[in-house]
Amino acid sequence: MSSRDALVIFLAEAADGRPHWMRVTDGSIVQSGDGANWLAACGIAALPDQARVMLVPPAALVTLHWLSYPELPFRQGRAAARLAALSKGIVPADQLFAATDLNEDPANAHIVAVASRADMQYWLLWAQHHGLDPDIILPAPLLLPEPDSGFTGAMIGGDRLLRGVDVAMTLDMALPQLIGDARIVDVSNGAIEGRAIAALDNPSLNLRQGDFAKRMRQALDQRAIGRIALWSGLILLLSLLIALIGIAKQHMEIARLDRDSVAQAQQVLPGASDATQALTEMEGRLAARGAGGRAFTAPVAALFSAMQDAPGVAVTSLSRDADGMVRATLAAAKADDINSVLLAIQVAGFTITATPSQDPGGRTLADITVRS
Repeated sequence: MSSRDALVIFLAEAADGRPHWMRVTDGSIVQSGDGANWLAACGIAALPDQARVMLVPPAALVTLHWLSYPELPFRQGRAAARLAALSKGIVPADQLFAATDLNEDPANAHIVAVASRADMQYWLLWAQHHGLDPDIILPAPLLLPEPDSGFTGAMIGGDRLLRGVDVAMTLDMALPQLIGDARIVDVSNGAIEGRAIAALDNPSLNLRQGDFAKRMRQALDQRAIGRIALWSGLILLLSLLIALIGIAKQHMEIARLDRDSVAQAQQVLPGASDATQALTEMEGRLAARGAGGRAFTAPVAALFSAMQDAPGVAVTSLSRDADGMVRATLAAAKADDINSVLLAIQVAGFTITATPSQDPGGRTLADITVRS
């Protein structure tokens, strides 16, 4: 938000009262008026997006307290001043809202502004109804300069206000016992307007805090987005390079293993030129000798395939000789069941032998061999 383009609105105490407004551009008041017609009077359709808005609520609806706690650190003193101000209200504290200044010197008094929560909600709803979201809500008496002694006074928002060293009030509250014969220094309208303009950048107290703090919309930082995109791209590129390097290493390792395999196979197969050819020729030689992987898997597969049609037949042992012959012992309640399995193996093209026997339980056994 920028105070180079701003709107200052002095709210009226009466609900049907007309607010006074000032349009500020480059630190100077360029237009002012009464009512809510500032856009039409300024010849614009809407305030610029970066314009700052300050509300000055009626002085009679905001009570100011000056409370000092020099023995406490400033943050603790500020919290204590806020609680003390709420306890002085004539209505329950939960119906009041207290905001403190930013004083960080424990030797100086903390200024606490107290307003009813209902009034705060009304002012913000009124602003929202008129298309505004105030950045600052400043108590009107704080536009008066603080005197060294006595009082300063001026007309602000249609009310005559007085400010002393540690007190602020409207003129109708200035009872003789409060001000006595203290000197009152009048402050010009121009000085009040100048302090309002200065408060756009550095308000002495802002009621928009705590529960009523303005919710800031985070603007997109194009440079930050650009940096995020750049780093994301670099991370993706690095990930891709790592993956490619891993794939390249795997291919190199596979090639090395192939070369080693071919070198070992050439000790048996001098004519082998690549791993695939060496594997094919080696399996062929093993098969011719009754060895190799298929010399075992093929007969076993034929055996179990034949047993699928004979559920009463079980294999009690299975082994393979060094010459590649598969040996198994079949058991069944009836010899015919075993014979059907042996016939199915022969039909599949395998050579078999069978030696029948019987176990102590009365089952029929058959010690068989299967060869391709």
